[in-house]
Amino acid sequence: MGRPRRSTSVSYSPRLPAFGDPFRRNSPPQVKFKRKGAFRGGITLGEAQANVRLAGYDSYTFNDLGVDHRGKIYVKISWPGYSPLNYEIPVDGYGGLVDLQSLTRRIGRAVAHYLQANIIPIPWDRIELSHMEEVNMGTWHLKMTTN
Repeated sequence: MGRPRRSTSVSYSPRLPAFGDPFRRNSPPQVKFKRKGAFRGGITLGEAQANVRLAGYDSYTFNDLGVDHRGKIYVKISWPGYSPLNYEIPVDGYGGLVDLQSLTRRIGRAVAHYLQANIIPIPWDRIELSHMEEVNMGTWHLKMTTN
């Protein structure tokens, strides 16, 4: 006969979010756009469409972004004074990780379409994609600025 089994206790520690700032627990998750080697965050619309190398390009999983069963997320794009539009963006990846450069390029195309569709009179080289904030699971709101 073997030894009698001991009882064990399990300690529980709250799980930190998969990504994001652990000091801002009540804020929505964010996907930040930053050029590799750049001092500050944000990329221009032209850089997004030109497939520029991004810092942390492989740090998000499909689960982090809430990718649906068809491999897509929804991105809401809005500009002050214009009605917002929702875009279905396909998400590519490898080994369970999202290809952020490909996602950023597709988001850049969606922003270009939004600007053309609404005839927004601003040069594209002045538009900077800052980050995306999660609104619902798989639905993101794109934050843009002008420089």
